[in-house]
Amino acid sequence: MTRSILFFLVLFSTTFVLGQNFDELNEKLTNQRFETVRTLLDYRFKGGSGEFERVFFKHVNYTEAARKNCVVGTVVVTFTVSCDNEISELKLRNPMHYGLNEEIQKFIEATEGMWNTCQDEKYTRFEVPMLFTLKGTETNARGFITLVGENPGFLCRSDSYFMERFEKYSRKGKSKKALDMLDQLMRRDPYNNSFYELKSELLSGEAK
Repeated sequence: MTRSILFFLVLFSTTFVLGQNFDELNEKLTNQRFETVRTLLDYRFKGGSGEFERVFFKHVNYTEAARKNCVVGTVVVTFTVSCDNEISELKLRNPMHYGLNEEIQKFIEATEGMWNTCQDEKYTRFEVPMLFTLKGTETNARGFITLVGENPGFLCRSDSYFMERFEKYSRKGKSKKALDMLDQLMRRDPYNNSFYELKSELLSGEAK
């Protein structure tokens, strides 16, 4: 076996292991994040996390405009519910637009009066990832709550589509197009650290 072949085998093996480690770490952190959200909702929301989810599905619809434009992504919803049950500081990180932000706001407002009182301010801050995806769309993203809408009559682009094009544009030195593809993946899975690593590497290469 020549040295060059051995080198590429070692490189491939290292990349494969690093990829596995990233996936395993991301899965672990996601599970921990969801468990934290569930525990907090079980304590503060009347009926617990299951009732919180039921109210979500009652009030939130996948808008027609979002479906037709294949809008898929995870909105990170942060808000505060004081110990005397006042809802405030609602913010949407990674907003989806096409009417979905308004649907989420309507839902949060609908929970008024459904919260338990508390004695400690550490139980007042919430961060809930809400995934909007369409039937038949391949994505590795996960949400604490996931709303699956009907596809618009055709299959929307998969995670693999954007990753393949990110790699293609990166190889060709088309950094702007590569970043556009990566942004699509980050919109779907904003907690995935591997995407931020790839973006940092790409931007570092541009700076050299």
